Amino acid sequence: MDDELLTLLKEREEAVRERVEELRAELAALNERIEGAEDELSHLVITRRTLDVLRAELDAEEGAFDPVRAAQPDPDDPSDPAPPVVNTATGEVPAEGDWPVLAFLAGANGPLRAKELCEAVEETVDHRHIETLRMRLKRMVRRGWLDEPDRGLFTLADGVRTPVQS
Repeated sequence: MDDELLTLLKEREEAVRERVEELRAELAALNERIEGAEDELSHLVITRRTLDVLRAELDAEEGAFDPVRAAQPDPDDPSDPAPPVVNTATGEVPAEGDWPVLAFLAGANGPLRAKELCEAVEETVDHRHIETLRMRLKRMVRRGWLDEPDRGLFTLADGVRTPVQS
C-alpha cells in the first residue's frame, strides 16, 4: 500500500510540475504580448504629443504676422490673466501654453535644465515628458523667448521680461 501511495504521489507531482511549466510558458508569452503592446502605446503617445507640438507651432506661425500686444490686465477680471513675460521690443506675448515654463524661468536665479523645469511645471516627470518639454524649450529658443547659453540649459532671452520689469 505504501508503494501504491508513493507511486500515486509521484504521478500527481509530475502532473502538477508539467502544469506549472505550461503556465510559465503561457506567462512568458503573455509578458511578450504585454511588452509589445506597451511599446506600441509608447510610440502612439509620443506621436500624439509630437503632433500636438507641431499643431501648436503651425497655429503660432499662422498668427505670427499679427502679434498679440501685451495689454494691461484688469485686476477685477479673473478671466484676463496677465502673461508671465512680454517681449519688450515688440510687446508680443507668448503662447498661453508656454506660460508656466516662462513664469518659472522668470523667477529662477539662473539657467535650468529641461528635467528641472519638468519637475516644476509638469504633473508627470518621466523620460517622455522631459523630452517633450525639451522640444518645446528648443521651439521657444527658435522663437526668441528663451536662450540656451550652454547645451541643455535654458533661460529667458534678452528683451523678454515680466510685465512689471518692462
